[in-house]
Amino acid sequence: MADLEYLDVSKARLRTTAGGLVSLNLGDQFYPKVDLHLAFPFTEPERFISVREPEGEEIGLIRDLSELDAASQKAVRDELSWRYYTPQIKRIVSYKEEFGHTYWEVETDRGLRKFVTRGRDQTVRSISARRTLIIDVSGNRYEIADLAELDARSRDYLATLL
Repeated sequence: MADLEYLDVSKARLRTTAGGLVSLNLGDQFYPKVDLHLAFPFTEPERFISVREPEGEEIGLIRDLSELDAASQKAVRDELSWRYYTPQIKRIVSYKEEFGHTYWEVETDRGLRKFVTRGRDQTVRSISARRTLIIDVSGNRYEIADLAELDARSRDYLATLL
């Protein structure tokens, strides 16, 4: 098992570029694009943030976001809020399976959304007895926080998938 490599926050400067990417200056090294991922537990979204090259190679972990300068903190928070954007499904308006794809129309806390998923085992995941995550073909995530709060028709749609 590899040892965890923490970034030297005194040398780390993360910035959002004009093109909307996050770059990293780490001492004398410059990474024009880095990807940020939350490490577990997700309940601590400002701790243990993985900084990776676009190919997935980890550069290091940010132990605690508060250790970075204010501009770096803002760049990290903005990127993570985009990456982990998860509308909450309130009702399933329609659901249709065709040729291995499922076509959804749902009402979310952010308005009406239409999306497509494929393969049941990879796209609809039970997080707990009541909580479900749905991932579309583009990698977007949709969450049902509590199955019991859905209307009967929406629960019937999901019953075939869970």
